[in-house]
Amino acid sequence: MKDPVSYFARRYIAGETREDAVRVAGELNENGISATIDNLGENVRDTIEAMNGLDEYRALLRAINEAGVDSTISLKLTHLGLDQSQPLAIKNVSAILKKAAKYKSFVRVDMESSAYTGAAIECVIELHKEHPNVGIAVQSYLLRSKADIERLIEEGVSVRLVKGAYKEPPDIAFAEKTRVDENYSTLMKELLLHGNNPAFATHDEALIAEAKTFAKENNIAKDAFEFQMLLGVRRKAQLQLAEEGYRIRVYVPYGKEWMAYIMRRFKERKENVWFFIKNIFE
Repeated sequence: MKDPVSYFARRYIAGETREDAVRVAGELNENGISATIDNLGENVRDTIEAMNGLDEYRALLRAINEAGVDSTISLKLTHLGLDQSQPLAIKNVSAILKKAAKYKSFVRVDMESSAYTGAAIECVIELHKEHPNVGIAVQSYLLRSKADIERLIEEGVSVRLVKGAYKEPPDIAFAEKTRVDENYSTLMKELLLHGNNPAFATHDEALIAEAKTFAKENNIAKDAFEFQMLLGVRRKAQLQLAEEGYRIRVYVPYGKEWMAYIMRRFKERKENVWFFIKNIFE
């Protein structure tokens, strides 16, 4: 990463190799912060690319274990073959989960655009029957998420609650930020009361404060849930949460697809440009 764009990206991307990601995870650990590492990639074109993704994740799990860092992994189903077939994605993720179980590690399935929501939920519920070390992300801006979370709670699947970053039509997603935040608050409380080790991925100060207050009022221990944030975003808040005794995990992406990752975030929502830029000066 030598050009100006890559210099900017370095705050948010660990680097191009799994070694870069493991190193960054170790640096986070030194400050009491856990990590979840993601090998960037999605919408592979064929089975060969899906198998390459499988091989990389297995190597990543081995590298995490050998380094002794506190990190889970995150992945996208389209990186493991969902566009080719649902059985292929399930087979590949199952192999990753078996490897993760060997190292007593956990795998979080990231949520992609709404075109994949239903398939992702079905895949994870099926995988969870044999692999309890799998969880999934759910987006609060989707109208369907309340029903999805109720089902996932019933199945005992761990949920990472996010707001959602993809541009979606108003018939399936809340258009107003206030509605997205209100739904996040509602779903967060449901997960705090009934969820299995829920994670709240947000940089929103108000929602973080609300989670703390609600947990305290309902005698929910600090280690019964965790906060999650992006690498390079609100770093002071990450440290503060760790100092306060809360579990905090940071998303650490890496890979040769880093430029596509940054540009895709900007293309999806213009708000993401300002979001990333303002954090440079944090």
